Amino acid sequence: SKKMPDGIHRCCFKCEICPKGTYFNKTEDPYECINCKETEWSAAGSTSCNLRELEFVPFTDIGAMLIMVGAWALVVLTVAMSVLFAINYNTPVVRSAGGPMCFLIFGCLCLSNVSVFFYFGKPTASSCVMRLLPFLLFYTVCLACFVVRSFQIVFIFKIAAKFPKLHSV
Repeated sequence: SKKMPDGIHRCCFKCEICPKGTYFNKTEDPYECINCKETEWSAAGSTSCNLRELEFVPFTDIGAMLIMVGAWALVVLTVAMSVLFAINYNTPVVRSAGGPMCFLIFGCLCLSNVSVFFYFGKPTASSCVMRLLPFLLFYTVCLACFVVRSFQIVFIFKIAAKFPKLHSV
């Protein structure tokens, strides 16, 4: 801990613990806490800095495996729903749900879930791109489809409420 003058006398001190990210070196400067370099770290009250170690979540980590199993389950569920919609494509239920737009939504959801697999292991330039780009692109398209479909539904009901005879024609 660094020495802080206590009162008006130069011989009286009270000690103050250096915060994290700094260290105390009594031979260098007993009155100041010294900042660690950007590649180093220290706990509060340290007398030296330690080198930072980079840690990556490996594919074999139990948490990573659970996340990947969940992502695969969502991919399988999305593909199953796409097949179900394709089989029943000409039914009124699928048509009212959005028809062709449903396949775009399912495809984008599936590809968004695939981007999860690039978050584990040591990152490379390509894996960093594959982490964010597919997710942002496909998830944005998926949300845009939801907004368009919601707007269509609201618009249809608003028109039907204002012009009821138009709906019965």
